[in-house]
Amino acid sequence: MTAFRDLVSEITEDDVAWVVELMKLKELDAPRIEFLRSRETLDVSACPGSGKTTMVVAKLAILARKWTSRTRGICVLSHTNVARHEIEHRLGNTEMGQRLLSYPHYIDTIHGFVSRFLATPWLLSAGFRFTSIDDELTHRMRFNCMTLADRKKVRGYFERSKFKAESLRLTSTDFTDPLTGNNFPCGPDADSYKIMAAAMGEAAKRGYFCYDEIFVLGKAQLTERPGVGASLRHRFPCVLVDEMQDTSDLQNEYLSTIFPREDGGICVTRVGDPNQAIFDSEASSQGNDFPDVKQSLDIASSFRFDESIALLANPFAFHPVAQRLRGLRAKGNEQRLPHTIFVFPDGDCGEVLDAYGRHVLQHLPIDLLQKATITALGFTHKGIDPEDQDEHYPKTVAHYWGKYDRNAGGSGYKPPTLVERLRLARHHLTKGETAHQAVEEMARALIHLANLSDPRMRIKPGARQHVQVQQLLIKPDDLQQYQHLVVEVLFSSETISQRRWKVLGHRFSSLAKVLAATNELSEAGKDYLGWVEDAQETIQEETVAPSINTYRCVHEQRTVDIKLGSVHSAKGQTHTATLVLETYNYGHVLNSLMPWMLGQQCHGGKSVKIRQRRRLLAMYVAMTRPTHLLCLAISRRSLGEGEAFEQSRQMLIDQGWNVHQIVPRNTVDSVDPTP
Repeated sequence: MTAFRDLVSEITEDDVAWVVELMKLKELDAPRIEFLRSRETLDVSACPGSGKTTMVVAKLAILARKWTSRTRGICVLSHTNVARHEIEHRLGNTEMGQRLLSYPHYIDTIHGFVSRFLATPWLLSAGFRFTSIDDELTHRMRFNCMTLADRKKVRGYFERSKFKAESLRLTSTDFTDPLTGNNFPCGPDADSYKIMAAAMGEAAKRGYFCYDEIFVLGKAQLTERPGVGASLRHRFPCVLVDEMQDTSDLQNEYLSTIFPREDGGICVTRVGDPNQAIFDSEASSQGNDFPDVKQSLDIASSFRFDESIALLANPFAFHPVAQRLRGLRAKGNEQRLPHTIFVFPDGDCGEVLDAYGRHVLQHLPIDLLQKATITALGFTHKGIDPEDQDEHYPKTVAHYWGKYDRNAGGSGYKPPTLVERLRLARHHLTKGETAHQAVEEMARALIHLANLSDPRMRIKPGARQHVQVQQLLIKPDDLQQYQHLVVEVLFSSETISQRRWKVLGHRFSSLAKVLAATNELSEAGKDYLGWVEDAQETIQEETVAPSINTYRCVHEQRTVDIKLGSVHSAKGQTHTATLVLETYNYGHVLNSLMPWMLGQQCHGGKSVKIRQRRRLLAMYVAMTRPTHLLCLAISRRSLGEGEAFEQSRQMLIDQGWNVHQIVPRNTVDSVDPTP
């Protein structure tokens, strides 16, 4: 079998110069050039803001230019389709881009790869269908495979046992006993066990699977057909895995089995940042051995921020960055911005966002503020629980602003009820966004209601869902009813009151029945149509920030909007200014990291326990988001009392921090920030 190095000739300085010109890259340093020229199996650790995705695309462009085989290709795997989108954006109009996006090359998620090359072939060869990979739809289908009496019996038993059916997963491809390996609340002889097992098996035979069950099917293919791995290595002699730090032990086991890095005939390049692996669970062994120190390369310089932020963030890198994290952003004529720690009174963090907003308005140039992204992030961001003990305050982002809604933070947010989704659609319009976005949101909600009514007649959402709904409503009266409903719900100034919802909900129900071809809504559909009070009803526009989870600070007739969220949600993002908020997770997060803030400890080590490791990783991610200004918010008790307080304060200043004490709200005098 022809080895990878025989398919791609030596990558020269001319090849590097070619891609620099093609993609208009910034000046490349030695590690970046080494990555582009490598034809060996290699692990690349790339720091935040290093231009990792751009470098990956540049590497792929060079490989595509030099590729000689028409039947064997490059396989690019990640957790998202960022690499594909970047290729389409940067190289879509070039010959190299078209090559990469076409056979024999393959670019997809790890799940997509397992589904296409392992799970689907196994199902088809075993005589089963492959219908859907969707957790919610699969759970509904399992209950639909029961009789009405059995469904009522099982749900009643689960409710009494406080057991969640959503936790059930296939652990093998033996569909006759699919509950094996699950922590089910009763034994195999019990009726509920038999009913649930039969339903799970039937749903699987119909081709419905949860997201992570794909790996169970893929493992069966590899076990039963040992030659599959060798065939895939022949098909893809060059493999590039992006965002390697987020690869689970199970996913890494798949990749290592199919594409072993010790195989000299293939080239496996893994790219990521071990210091941004904040999605692993506490139970994870972090067994993906990334990076392999024997075959590794570090890109430790960031274009995102300057040296002042790099110096503050570097100690929080759990895995030491080779030759220290470095910032390459040129400041030009900018003065050094005061990266600040806001020290709020114990038990009162209510003034933190205002202090931060005023700080931003004071120090960021006006021209930068016009296009700035200002954020405040917390490790914990759930809602406020009245049972929270005082010593846990502040426990969550919501303690800093009571109107924070953790469920509305991401672009993929799906409100749990139809009326909440319609409010979100109307909100798109109030923000000045196009009517298209609001109409699409409403169409998605209607399709979801129809799918809840009968998952066996599931409507697969298309790219233009408003158009899709209109095409499915064949009768003119139904189409007209839908079109009138769009206008009344989205473009009427009348609020959606509970009384009005009784009428609107009935009309949505009628349309959903038409789409689902049913005479009765399911219980899940009726629940989705339920009324929920608006938590943010009737507030004046001038006092409300223009988007969800955004706090508006007004100071001296100037305003700045602060977007609140979790550290997890900000991963991969770039902000102009970032404030990291103290929150609680088995202890106050920033308080536990004081030794790193004070310069007493640097990086991780074997003595650092898993929770502290996760805090360091999250802190590093948060601190490397901003381009210009980095701030923290901590409780006064974190600095100690009396002489200890002054000593801690001075140590923070010595590390490069500005310290601003927020005075208690019942105090008239103010405390100036430390210069």
